[in-house]
Amino acid sequence: MSNIIDYSSILWINGKDYPGIAAIRFLMVLARKIQHRYGGGHVLKINPAHLYLLRTILDLFLVFAVLRIIFKVMRGTKGLYFVNGLIILFAVFAASRYLNLTLFSQLLNQLMIMLMVALPIIFQSELKQGLEHLGRKNPIVKWFVKPSVIAPESITAVVDAVEAMASKRTGALIVIEREDRLTTVAESGSYIDAVLSKIMLEQIFFYNSPLHDGAVLIKDNRIQAAGCFLPLDNRVDLPQEIGSRHRAGLSLALQSDALVVIVSEETGKISLAYNGQIETGYTRERLQHKLTELIHPVKISDDTLSVGMRTESH
Repeated sequence: MSNIIDYSSILWINGKDYPGIAAIRFLMVLARKIQHRYGGGHVLKINPAHLYLLRTILDLFLVFAVLRIIFKVMRGTKGLYFVNGLIILFAVFAASRYLNLTLFSQLLNQLMIMLMVALPIIFQSELKQGLEHLGRKNPIVKWFVKPSVIAPESITAVVDAVEAMASKRTGALIVIEREDRLTTVAESGSYIDAVLSKIMLEQIFFYNSPLHDGAVLIKDNRIQAAGCFLPLDNRVDLPQEIGSRHRAGLSLALQSDALVVIVSEETGKISLAYNGQIETGYTRERLQHKLTELIHPVKISDDTLSVGMRTESH
C-alpha cells in the first residue's frame, strides 16, 4: 500500500489553493479509492506542471464561454457597448497592475466596482433574458414542464388565415406557445379559449373588431387569449421600416421560445420571429414548412379535437 500517493498534496501549487480546488480534490480522492480497490493499489503520478497547465486552459475556456454568452445576450442592444467598455477597462487595469501603477490601478478598481453595481440596474431586462436563456437549457426543467402539443391541423389553420389576411393587407400578430409559459402575455389580453380555425382568426383581426389591435395567443390547439400586448424591445440594429408589430414579435422571440407570425398591414408581407431573430417575405408554402419544422406537430385523434376545427379542416 506504500505506493499509493496522496492526491490532495499535489493539488497545491506554489502554496495556493485555486478556485474550484475542493471539487478537484474530491474527484482525485475518489479516483484514488477506486483505483486502490480495483487496480491493485497502483496509481499514476500526476505532474504538477501538467495539472497547472490543465487548470489554466480550463480557466481561459470558462472565461471565453462566459464572454460568448454575454455577447450573445447583449447582441443588438445598447448593453453590448457597455460590456465592450468593461472589457477595455479590465485590460487597462490588468496592464496597470503588471506595470505596478498603484494609484492608477486603485482608481480603475474603484471605477469597475461602481460600474458592476450599476450593471444590473441599468440592464436588468438583458440580464433577466440571459438568466432565462440559461434556465431553458436546463434539462431538469423539461421533466417538470409539459410542452404545448400542436396538431398539424392547427398549423394549417394558422397558415390559411395568414395567407387570407396577407392578401387583404389585414395586420395580424399570432403567437404560438411552445415550452415557455406565456402567462403574462395571456393576462394582458382577453381570455377567450376559442376553437382555433381560419375563420376565428380572421374575425379577431378584422379591422372593426375590438381585439384586432393586439396579439392572439395559441396554446394546445386553441386560441387562449386575444388582444394581448407584447413587450417592446430596445434593440438598436433594427431598420427604421420595422413597425411596432414586428418589434413586439421580435421582443417576445428574444425573451421566450415562442413563435410569432406577423402580417404587415402596410405591405401584406408575412414575417416569422423565432429564436431571437425575424425573417420576412414568407409565402404560404414556406411558412407551412417552417412552422412544421419548428413545432414538430403531433397527430391527435379526432376525438380530442373540437368539432369546429374538424369542420374547418374538411
